[in-house]
Amino acid sequence: METNPIRAFAEMWTHTFDFSGRTRRTSYWGAVIVNFLVALLMEIFPYGGIVYTVVSALPGIALSVRRLHDINWRGWWLLIALIPFGGILVFVLLLMDSTGANRFGDSPKYGKTPF
Repeated sequence: METNPIRAFAEMWTHTFDFSGRTRRTSYWGAVIVNFLVALLMEIFPYGGIVYTVVSALPGIALSVRRLHDINWRGWWLLIALIPFGGILVFVLLLMDSTGANRFGDSPKYGKTPF
């Protein structure tokens, strides 16, 4: 099932404390784009952008962890972004496509098998 960006953004907030499971690539990037646009919109208020960024950090981290689970990487790999040039590796990982069921569950894209 395809998820539109607004729905993916809403699911990011409803699954704030859910660090298990998987998130599809389209849902991830849809939520990231809408989140970025909301952060830009919040800039019209004094301190709005900063407050929104702090509040949306945990849902964003949980979403990224579930995205890493989709490509069969542990969520701890997100911490590599804290070292110089580590963010490039994390960005490349988040762009990768899933291949089917893995240790984190069935693929939201394919189900149990790729075909």
